[in-house]
Amino acid sequence: MKKVELLSPAGGFEELISAIQAGADSVYVGAKEFSARAYAKNFSEDELIRAIDYCHQRGKKIYLAINTLIYDEEIPKALKLLELAYKEGIDAVIVQDFGLLAIIKREFADLPIHASTQMTIHNLFGAKVLSRLGVKRVVLARELNINEIKNIKKGADIEVEVFVHGALCISYSGQCLFSSILFKRSGNRGQCSQPCRLYYKLLSKDKKIADEGYLLSPRDICLLDHIPDLIEAGVDSFKIEGRLKDKYYVYTLTSIYRKYIDMYYQTGKIEVEGEDKNKLFLVFNRGNFSKGYLSNPSYDNLIFKSAPNNTGLLIGSFYFKDGRLFMKTSYDLTNGDIIAFRSEKFEEVLLEINNNISKCQGGRVKVDIDFARKKVLKDVSNGQVFLVKSKQLEDEVDQVLKKEKKFRKVNFEVTIKRGENIKAIAKTEFFEAHATGPVPEEAKSKPTTYQNILDSFSKLGGTIFELKRLKVHLDDNIFVKISDLNLLRKEVIEKLSESITCSFKRSFQKPLEMLYYLETRQIDKMKTSHKRFSFIVDSFLQYQKVKGFLLSHKIENFDIYVPYTLIFDHEFSENDIVYFDRITHDNDLEKIDIKTLKNRGFKKVLIRNLGQYDLLKDHFDLYFDYSFNVVNSFAMDFIKSLGAKRLCLSCELSKQQIKRIWENTPNDLEIETVVFWKIPLMINKLKFFEKGSYLQDRKGELLKLISTQTLKNEILNPAALYIDDKDVPADVIRFDFTACSIDEITSIFENYFDAKSVNLKLTKGYY
Repeated sequence: MKKVELLSPAGGFEELISAIQAGADSVYVGAKEFSARAYAKNFSEDELIRAIDYCHQRGKKIYLAINTLIYDEEIPKALKLLELAYKEGIDAVIVQDFGLLAIIKREFADLPIHASTQMTIHNLFGAKVLSRLGVKRVVLARELNINEIKNIKKGADIEVEVFVHGALCISYSGQCLFSSILFKRSGNRGQCSQPCRLYYKLLSKDKKIADEGYLLSPRDICLLDHIPDLIEAGVDSFKIEGRLKDKYYVYTLTSIYRKYIDMYYQTGKIEVEGEDKNKLFLVFNRGNFSKGYLSNPSYDNLIFKSAPNNTGLLIGSFYFKDGRLFMKTSYDLTNGDIIAFRSEKFEEVLLEINNNISKCQGGRVKVDIDFARKKVLKDVSNGQVFLVKSKQLEDEVDQVLKKEKKFRKVNFEVTIKRGENIKAIAKTEFFEAHATGPVPEEAKSKPTTYQNILDSFSKLGGTIFELKRLKVHLDDNIFVKISDLNLLRKEVIEKLSESITCSFKRSFQKPLEMLYYLETRQIDKMKTSHKRFSFIVDSFLQYQKVKGFLLSHKIENFDIYVPYTLIFDHEFSENDIVYFDRITHDNDLEKIDIKTLKNRGFKKVLIRNLGQYDLLKDHFDLYFDYSFNVVNSFAMDFIKSLGAKRLCLSCELSKQQIKRIWENTPNDLEIETVVFWKIPLMINKLKFFEKGSYLQDRKGELLKLISTQTLKNEILNPAALYIDDKDVPADVIRFDFTACSIDEITSIFENYFDAKSVNLKLTKGYY
């Protein structure tokens, strides 16, 4: 049985060392640009080279996350980063952007590609597409249950990677525009400002409060107990989230998961010790852990409404007596620890232990605090105490990291012959190195012995090597200085290390065609004065309204997108385009009736994920939606290669960026741009719409909640995107009327076509 990989995060070099020393099989890192964790320390070019060599010397793999969307003007810089990583021997790249995927297949054909969770692969058909494209591994969406994971692994010829620990995005990754639209900090560009961690009120249709708190803030996941289930499901790699976390987090998480993965392979089961669970709570958790979506959880299983920050480890309670503060705890606190006093509402006061506690009788601990803290805490009832930083744990980690761990066993063969230069050969696994030293002298008193050589070649402290076997060829009565033996050992070990790192380096078979990526491919677009219009509707009433307006204005060059759920009960035109949810799990795809679609005369479908593409590609004309996050010409080329007739670009583009892609598009592919839209800020599996109609943020803005066809939840931006520019660089201008009232549709129509005023809160987004 192939052993599951333990993949750890490394936001910086300290964290990388911690991960490897703690037992990670692989690490994933980001460079200074194009990383989905733009605010991590990340790696400079020199640090990246060092990191690659560091991992390879120790028999570990290292993956480079270039997992953001990349604009056309950034492609050359991304290519230079790829070229460096490729030459230095990176083991794989983690990619979101379809354009970058296509470029890697063209320029770096033998470089393994891992499809980022930002690609939103959440069904078997999507995984199959990636497999056919030559992608080695897919990092699955975190919204999958254990049976879905098992089904994808069984049905697709591709490695499967699953997040097992750490922070959880509440939106399907890659489909979140919350931070991007509200704050111009795009999660797809690694700049997420985490608006999901803010305080919200859930309001009913009549604007009454149904709930409030950190309603979008998920608990961290911990799947330690489910190691056996995931291994038996066929998962190839266990991924720990945390490139923004420190070395203590990385070391603790990695060492604990290493322990129980090994335990499972040795005994066929695991029994997690309480002390290890406490360490997991201590290094970081939000509201205790959840199991994520592994077993179709409830809202309360996933979300911790009380606070969005680190909860820590519960160690006791506190109370006041005679105006003095006491704790009841059995935990042995030390100077440097940080504790949090919390109320039932999770209001907290932090305190660093610094000779300010004293033990009393009966397990009580007296706490000396300043007046301001005392004033806040004295009215708290049922107060709890949490340890949020353990100096002892950090000291233990620091102590372990001081000493280099042994990763490779080495065999030496030393030859000391009269009249010849002394020689040493070092071998480890498939690697070998040779070194020579001076000619030995005739012994005047004490000749060199086997023990002398053994003593010298055993001195491997500070290296990754450990002596396994020493073979010596030694003539009688000759002498070699100990210093010469030490130099010989040092040289052969250095050469052996170099031999290992050099074996991973690559060279190009052909030079990189950088000029191809620097030039704009000017294609003579057949521009017309009358662009085509398209309209997305979500009800038959909307459909009738749109058709009526188009008829009254004698507009003939148009398309209407209609939801799949409506086609069974209403009559539509055969030229209409059927659309499905952005998110369609395997059980959703099974419900799509291709035969009925054909029988009702439909010839065109709007494709919103790779799974839909694979299911429908042989039956209909394909129109690709914005959910593919196309922001560059190379991604456009990729989508066209799949057989697309039309492509709707990402809304995270400026007019100039849209224009560049449009000008690079061949005439047989239509480019579509949305000019009106209540932008979905995120889509998730939480059924908010069952309990309320709006989320209200701290500024009082109302974010509308709607249900999708497959009962996912979308949160809409309070300001509608509206671009009234009549010179939008596109072949098709789209109006998306999802969740719009008939009056709102009328207002937008009359403004755009009749120049009347519009009474809506509007934004131009990135345009």
